[in-house]
Formats: sequence, structure tokens, C-alpha cells
Amino acid sequence: MGFYLLSVGFLVLFAILYYNYRISRDLALSDAKNDVMKLTELTVARIENVLNAVENIPTNLASVIENRDTIRFVGTRVVIEEVLRNNSLIFGASIAYAPRYDGLDTQYFAPYYYMSDDSVVYKNLAEEGYNYTLQPWFTAARELGKGSWTEPYYDTGGGEVLMATYSVPFYRNENGKRIFNGVVTADLSLEGLQNLIYSVKFFDSGKGFMISSRGNVVTWPDFDSIGHKNVYNIFDIVNDPETLVILDRMVNGESGVVAVAGRDSQHRNEWISYARVPSNSWSLGIIFKENELYENIHITSMKLIAIGVAGFIILGFLILLISKRFVRPIEKLATASRKIGEGQFDVPIPSFRSNDEISELGLAFRKMQTQLREYIRNLKETTAQKERIESELEIASEIQQQMLPEAGLLLHSDKVNYYGLLKPARRIGGDLYDIIIQGKQLYFAIGDVSGKGIPAALFMAKTLTLFRAKVSKQLPPEQIAWEINRDLSLHNLQSMFVTCFIGQLSMDTAELIYCNAGHNQPYILSEGKKPQKLSGLHGIPPGSLEETEYGFEKITLNAGDTIFMFTDGISEAEDRNKELYGEDRLEKTLSGNTDLEPKVISGNVLRNLESFTSGAEQADDITMLILRLL
Repeated sequence: MGFYLLSVGFLVLFAILYYNYRISRDLALSDAKNDVMKLTELTVARIENVLNAVENIPTNLASVIENRDTIRFVGTRVVIEEVLRNNSLIFGASIAYAPRYDGLDTQYFAPYYYMSDDSVVYKNLAEEGYNYTLQPWFTAARELGKGSWTEPYYDTGGGEVLMATYSVPFYRNENGKRIFNGVVTADLSLEGLQNLIYSVKFFDSGKGFMISSRGNVVTWPDFDSIGHKNVYNIFDIVNDPETLVILDRMVNGESGVVAVAGRDSQHRNEWISYARVPSNSWSLGIIFKENELYENIHITSMKLIAIGVAGFIILGFLILLISKRFVRPIEKLATASRKIGEGQFDVPIPSFRSNDEISELGLAFRKMQTQLREYIRNLKETTAQKERIESELEIASEIQQQMLPEAGLLLHSDKVNYYGLLKPARRIGGDLYDIIIQGKQLYFAIGDVSGKGIPAALFMAKTLTLFRAKVSKQLPPEQIAWEINRDLSLHNLQSMFVTCFIGQLSMDTAELIYCNAGHNQPYILSEGKKPQKLSGLHGIPPGSLEETEYGFEKITLNAGDTIFMFTDGISEAEDRNKELYGEDRLEKTLSGNTDLEPKVISGNVLRNLESFTSGAEQADDITMLILRLL
């Protein structure tokens, strides 16, 4: 018992710890993804502010240069030096004029000023060996006609540092036309931008990186590009397929937070948050290790496990104590209970000195033992009584069937064949049928007593006895019905009644006189014709009301005609959906049986009825009486 309790406790604790661990992991990951995305967007905004500040310089200078009066008054050098000294983000600036032709020679002029320590250094980019008109910052501004950023590059022959340049074209007005006159540039040293990105921290391992829209590296974790004279492409540095897919999304300007397998064996699972920088379409990313998310969760989980183990030890000790106090007495009671279950009702029930629940349980077991012995004794008596009643009902059923006439060819008659069937809903029923020859007259009857079971069977026997007594006096059908009603109505405190159809058939003339006392109308079956009902109701069911008059009708039958009589156990039979069999289905069945023998007709009707009910419980007695003139 203690082992089972400990096992259940362990499973519950394990489920709780595992659920807590999984939920904590999911929450930590969700929070980290939201936080790193916010940090990425915030850093993008900071970089965007830097780039916008840089963009404003050449844009404003281009406007100033196009205003020649301002340039003449102030001077080009003074303007650029003022810009460099007041904007620490800008490494250098240039005004590169478009080449001019004087007929004999081409004039190039591109004054370039950049910061070296704390002083401004001048250089003319038109010097031999550096054709500024072929540089991307010049050609892009000239062709696009608007400001644009270059890819990261090492400015050989210019600033001699890694940089990115923002260039803006300026124009002169000749005869009302804007003529391209040159480009104003502002150079952003990538070292300052790299330092800004390096300052981004997320957990201990989180690092920022940036690539251009063509995949050129501005900065990349574990790769120091500062001091290099070459620009490296990220797709030449990274070989991991998963990371390459993410980098391709970054180059395409997408944003998101995704997991990657890791850049090497030491970085098992990593997450990358990335977003686009609007000004130059570069992409900023932050990469961090997944295991840092769960470090605190692991520590907390270990503490919980330690607490759980300590709790198990304490719980095991308590269970040991409890088992001695409670479990062993219960085991003794269980042993006694098993013996009682095996039929040893006199087995002694252990007693206990304490006044707690165990003692009360022992008293309850002893009381149960006494009651169980009494119950078994009563059950045996009840079973014996039930078996006796079942035997008596079986005998009563046999007697009831023996009260009915046997089917077959009538004695002393070669003109009529008949078949009768009574299938009670219970062991005995309340339906009846009878057929008697008196001289040259054939009397027959079919009836249905109200109710079921033994009362209906007794009332049926009484009705059958009265019918035979009246037939012995050779009374007509309506008189038989009247006298049966009179006799049944006497002392009928239970208000029982019987519907019946009584017929008198002349064996010589085939004339049929009948009286229908509230019963189902029989059918006349003639070969080649549809079944016809014997119409007419001539009184209420006998037993219903004393001093009731009954009428009759006559009909002449032909050789081969069949009288089909039945009770409502056929027409009112129900299937599993409570749908009635009905007289329409009965007529359809009888239509194909007009020239068959009574026993065959009975079998066909019964099979069709059973097929319709499909195993539904029989609710009423089923009775048929079929007469055929030969």
C-alpha cells in the first residue's frame, strides 16, 4: 500500500515539475523573443537617427552650393570644415564637380576634407590615380538624380578607411535648364557604426551584427573587420544552411525572430532577431544562445526536485507509520471479506479496541455479514418460489393451448379446412379461438380479452367455456353474443371485456351468419381477387355493459374462399421505431396468399410480421384463425 502511495505521489510530483518546467520554458522563450525584437527595433531606430543626421549634411551642402552667392561669400573650405568640426559622426566630405571641357583639356576638381586626429586634412580627389567620376558614390548620384548610400567599401586613395558614403547631386542653371554640376558627399566611418552595434547586449552571449542589402559585412560576431582593407561578404563567411536562409531573408528586407541550429558545435541552439534599416536597406541582427534563457529555470527546477526528494522521504516515513496503524487492520478486514465472498458467511470478523474509523468499519462488516446471511436465505426462498410460479405458469400455458382446438381437417367434414395459432406475449395470454360442428352447422369464434397475463387467461377460459355452452344449444351468433355478454357482466368487478367475432357456417349452403362484437373485421380471400373485409359491427365487446343488443349479417361463400380472422396483436405490432404494422401491410401480405392452405397463409403472415418488427419485443398476443372452404 505504501509503495502504491509513493508511486502515485512520485508521478504527481513529476507531472507538476514537468508541467512547470515546460510552461516556464515557453514563457521565457516568448518573453525573450518579444524583448530581443524590441531591442532590435530600438537599435535600428538609433542607427536610423545616425544615418539621417549624416544624410542631412550633403543634402544641405548641395542646396548651399547651388546658391552661388553663399559659396562666394563664405568659401567652400570654410563650409566643409564647419560641417566636419560640428558633426563627429562624419569622417569626411567632398564636393566633386563634374568634368568641364575648355576645348583643349578636361578640368577635374574634387576637394575632399576629412578628419585626422583633431585637424581637418585637405585632399584633391582629382589627383592622378583616382578617378572619382567612376566611383559608385559619384555615378549613383548622377544616374539616380537623388541622394543614395553606397555599399560598405575601403576608400583607397581617399579616406583610406572602411566607410559608407551618402552622395547627393547638385546642379547649375543654364538657360533655364538644370545641368548636372557634381556630387556632394558625406562619409560615415564604419568604425563608429560598428562600435554602436557592438554595444548592443542581450543576455551574456547576445551580440549585434549588420549586413548591407548585398550581404556585405558591416560587423559579424567573432569576426573583426575593423582595420581590414577589404570588405567581406557574409555569404562567403557563413556555411551553415539554416543561417544562410535567415541571412537571405535579411538581405531581402524581411524582419522576424527565428531559431537556428548553431554556428558551430559550441553554439547548440541560437536565435536571431533581425530588422531592416529603412535609410539604406541594410539589415540589423541580434544573435543569442537559447540555453541562456533556461539557466534560471534549470536552477529553479533543481531546487524543486531537491524539495520533492526531501518530501518523498518524509512522506515515506509517514506512510510507514500510517500503514501500521490503519492498513494492517484493513488488510485483515479484506481477508475476511474475501472469505465471505467465497461463501464462508460464518467466518469471524476481527474486532478492534480503538474507537476510531477502523473500529466502526469492523462493526459495519459484522452487520453486513448478518444482513448478507439473511439476504441469502431470503434469496433462496424467493428463487424457489419463483421457480414454482414459473413451473405453474408453464403448466397453465400448456393447459391453455390444450383448451384450443387442434389444427387440421375437421372430423366428419370434407368441406372445410382450418388452421389456428395463438402466440401469447407472456407465458399465458388472453386471446382465444374455437371451432365446433353442430350437425350441419359449423360454429367458430375468435376473441381478444382486455389486459394480459393470468387475469386475461382466466377471463379467456371463462369466455371459451360460455361459447361452447351456447353453441351446444345451437343458438344463432347474435344470441350467443348476447348471452355471453350477460354472463360475463355478472360480478365483473374488474370491468374486463372481450372483443369477439362469432360465425355460423352452413355446411350445405355455404351461407355464413356472423356477429362482430367490437373485434377486428376478418377478410374474405378469393382466388384472383383482393382481400375483402367482412363489414359491420353489431355490438360492443361482451362484458362491457349488461343488457346490450347484438345484430348480425349474412353472406354466401364459394368453394375455395378463405376466412382470415385475427386479433389486434398483428395489426398493432410495432417495430423498433414504434411504427405500427397496420392493416394495409396485412392486406398486402394476404393478397399473395388467396389460393394457399390455411397453415401456409398463417406461416407467411407470421414471417412477414416478424421481419417488420425486426426483433422488437412482442407487446400483445398474436392470434389467427383461418377457415378455407374445400
